[in-house]
Amino acid sequence: MGDVRTRLAGPDDALVVAALTLQCARHRGGQSEVGFLDRFARAWSASQKVRPVWIAEAGDDHAGYLQGLVVEPLPWPGRVPGAGAELVVDTFFVRPEHRGIGAGEVLLNAAVGWARDSGLRAVTIAAGVHTTAMVERVGFVADARAYRMEL
Repeated sequence: MGDVRTRLAGPDDALVVAALTLQCARHRGGQSEVGFLDRFARAWSASQKVRPVWIAEAGDDHAGYLQGLVVEPLPWPGRVPGAGAELVVDTFFVRPEHRGIGAGEVLLNAAVGWARDSGLRAVTIAAGVHTTAMVERVGFVADARAYRMEL
């Protein structure tokens, strides 16, 4: 993980986050779309407080990113206000040329550290076949309570 570093994206990074999102989409079989970068940058900028993004850098390159969603539960009798929020990893992508150098672990550790420091109660991620071992190395455990229905 020598030359890999990460940082929390700020307002000036909106187009970088948009470009990484487009690279992720294309890697997963999506296509470019006219105006996407600007449209995404505006939407992310407007929701950045609940959609934090960490950018991994290796040398002078953007190696990947992790986008989360802070989910705050509605009030419930007996629940302390502000307690129970969690970070759900929405998008997690390391560019193929930067895989195997620790960029994914650096991103996950940064997000977990931020969530812990922010007083969140949990971080959740859907790990695929290629990321399960890394996610477990970082400290995540499988949770058999999750179900999913594609609509």
